Amino acid sequence: MLVIDTHAHIFPYLGGRSGYTSTSEHLTYCQWKMHKHIVQPVRRVKDNQIVNEETLWDPDDSTIEGKYDVNFRVGKFGRFEWTKGGVDYYRQYLPSTIQDMRASPGLIKAMMDYAGIDKAIVQSGGTYGKLNYYFASVMDEFPELAERFIAFAKIDEKEAYKDEEIAKLQKAIRDLGLKGLHFSADQNSFATRYRPFWDEVRDLGIPVTWGFYPKKEIWFSLLKKLGRWKEDYPTVHCILSMAFPLSTVTKDDRLEIPRFAEEIMGKDNIYAEIVYPIMRGAIEDYPYPISREAIRQLYDSFGGHKLVWGSDIPMVERYCTYSQSLKYLTDYCDFISKEDMELILGKNIQRVLDR
Repeated sequence: MLVIDTHAHIFPYLGGRSGYTSTSEHLTYCQWKMHKHIVQPVRRVKDNQIVNEETLWDPDDSTIEGKYDVNFRVGKFGRFEWTKGGVDYYRQYLPSTIQDMRASPGLIKAMMDYAGIDKAIVQSGGTYGKLNYYFASVMDEFPELAERFIAFAKIDEKEAYKDEEIAKLQKAIRDLGLKGLHFSADQNSFATRYRPFWDEVRDLGIPVTWGFYPKKEIWFSLLKKLGRWKEDYPTVHCILSMAFPLSTVTKDDRLEIPRFAEEIMGKDNIYAEIVYPIMRGAIEDYPYPISREAIRQLYDSFGGHKLVWGSDIPMVERYCTYSQSLKYLTDYCDFISKEDMELILGKNIQRVLDR
């Protein structure tokens, strides 16, 4: 059975430039992201106790002026660290097994081999870095990995309407050989001024994985905007990254799937990515019974031809092994037919990539 992970990461040492103009710029972005992170707690190093006070950024000033001077730094074993008022703090962002704060292609390949994963879509992210050139260099240096890793491009989403970002996307696809686009959308991403960018995405014939902020109201609002956008770009294949997140689970542990969401998912060329262990691992243990019920709802509502599987490796190993992030689906979701499981695990996304 073909197994393709639609959500994986390889990245260089996080204490470096990572595609930014400088290491300082990259670390500033990481500091902001650790300030905004909503899952892993901040802990005091000396006693490992959780602290709730703001230690990274002024909560009333989201500009660069609100940044605290705290010697923010990349530690080891998955931690970002900093010092405020003589006290050391950390956030366990990556699994503790990521000793040197990088996820090398060799490491992720070995993990894929062990878990029985054939291919993986690798994506950039602000914390991981701006990695278009890194991905291209990996494929050049290790051509044997070109069949295992399918690299998606990243651009500056807030500036995507500008000519330089359109040119950056063209270069990533045409010259660097990347195969798709990962796009973290906000309310402005579907504005009229972005049309030249989306026209280029359509003309390049590449799929898009969409990242929406997981707060319920924002997530559903962006889904509505995507539904209207899809009327103008019906041929663009879209994967909803981390679809129907934790915030859309109601008090009775059921997913909320509004009628409009069913209508949008009924459109051609749109898929929901199943990535529940990383989304719910902080509050739910393997084999994730509530998450499996959510998958049942998605399966009953949309069908196996609309779902794809992802892990968020190496991040998911904060909560479970790579194999378990797959096996909770393959070994415990017995309500999915064999034929549909094959679609979810690989055939759906392979058709997108082969177009």
